[in-house]
This record gives sequence, structure tokens and C-alpha cells, in this order.
Amino acid sequence: MTQFHPSDSIECLAALGLENFETIEDAARRQHTMIRLLARPGAPLGLIDGLEKCTPDACGLRRCRDGCHLAQRAQRLKLIPQADTLLRSQPGSLFAVTLVHPRWEVPYEAGPGAISIPAVKQHVKRGFMGLTARTGKRPIAVGAFEVCLNRDLAGVKTWAGQVHLIAAGATRDELHAALGVGARYELPAYAKPLVVEDVSNTARQQAYALKRYAEQRIAYLAANGRQARRHLPLDARDQRRFDRWLCRLSLGERVILVGCKRLNGQLESFVS
Repeated sequence: MTQFHPSDSIECLAALGLENFETIEDAARRQHTMIRLLARPGAPLGLIDGLEKCTPDACGLRRCRDGCHLAQRAQRLKLIPQADTLLRSQPGSLFAVTLVHPRWEVPYEAGPGAISIPAVKQHVKRGFMGLTARTGKRPIAVGAFEVCLNRDLAGVKTWAGQVHLIAAGATRDELHAALGVGARYELPAYAKPLVVEDVSNTARQQAYALKRYAEQRIAYLAANGRQARRHLPLDARDQRRFDRWLCRLSLGERVILVGCKRLNGQLESFVS
């Protein structure tokens, strides 16, 4: 049974500028709502068994699942301040990286589980290994893989994966060279497969990179004739599908670490 240790300093996050971190009551309420919705007739047997036993202090499951709101909160409560300390200790600027790859988009009917998380992590790892080979630098990055539900102008829906990272130890140009999708993929004119931005608040942007929720992004034509997207919550049916996917993943399975690892619950660099 995994211990959550909820007292691992929410005050620390507030001191880092993340004052609105979700409360235990928020997480418990979302957990209750999720269990109620996933318990509908026809739901996969065993998917939510034990989740109702989870508390702010301990896990009710043999294996913590990524879908558990309480476990997710406890994980982020630990990881965000540790990542903040580790990343800000590195020389150079910090960058928030968002990476979207055409291969990480699958038909709606296939579901988000059709996207291979190990393949996503391998793609990111290869990019950073190439950066090290070219420059001799060994960057550190902490973030996660997430999915959203896209709907194009024709109304066709797809599940799309993306990676959010906070990276240290490389320049903006080096990150673009390492993680850029490349010219061999035909992309729409409005696509932004790689965005690298300055970091203004490490803890707040790390919290965004590690977030649990998903959204739907609905395409429309703006007044200037260009395609834009409305960002809205998932509807009830798609939220259930998303939650079922998370409940099949181990806690932390979506987390991506580059140049560091978690050892006995502590994030440590293995960059010499």
C-alpha cells in the first residue's frame, strides 16, 4: 500500500508562486465524481475496484494508478518543488517545451491508449541523446505526456498526444534542433509541432507540464480567415473514456525525466 504523505508542504508550493494548487477536498471530490461515472452499467469490470478506498493518507490499491486524483495530487505535490530546485540549480536559461508529433494522433474510435507512451518517451530520449552527441551538453528536463481531443473543421475527432517539459542545460536553438519534427512530415500551415518558450515561474509551469486533466480543442475559422481552436472541457462521455485510460496506467507512467531520476521518492540528477 503506497503512502501519499499529503503533508509534504503545500506551503512550499505557495512560496514558489503556486498559490492555487488543488486542495485535498478538490481531489477527493473529483475522485468521487469519477468513480460514480465509471461505475455506470457496462463499465469494464475491476477498473475502479479499490479506488473508493483511497484516502489522502494512503492508496487503497495494490498498484497506484494514474487515474487516481488523490495519488496524482500527492505525486505532483512532491515532484514540482523537487523539479524546481533541480532545474534552477542548472546553468543557463530554463525553457518550457511543448512537442506534438504527427504519429501521436490516432482515430477517435481507437482511444488514447492507441498512442504508445514508451514510443513517445523513446522519441524524446533520442532527441536529447542527439543533442548531447552534437554539443557535449547533458540537459535536464522534467515533464509528462498528455492527450487532448481534437475536432477539425469537418467535425472529425482524433486523440492527439503531446509532451510538455521544463528543460535546463540547453539553448533555445539546441532544443529546436534536437526535438523538431523535421521536414519529412507534411503538416498543415497552422501546425506548431514544437514550441520553446521562456520560463517565468518554474513551479507554475512545471505544474502545467504535469497536469492530469484533458481538454477538447475545436477548430474554427477566425475573423482573419485563419484556423484557430476553442479549448473546452471534455464532455461526459469522452471524460469517462479518458479516465478509463488513466486508470489502466501505473502512477507516474506518463512522467518524462531527462538527465535525472527518482530515487526513494527524491528527484536527483545523474548528470555529472
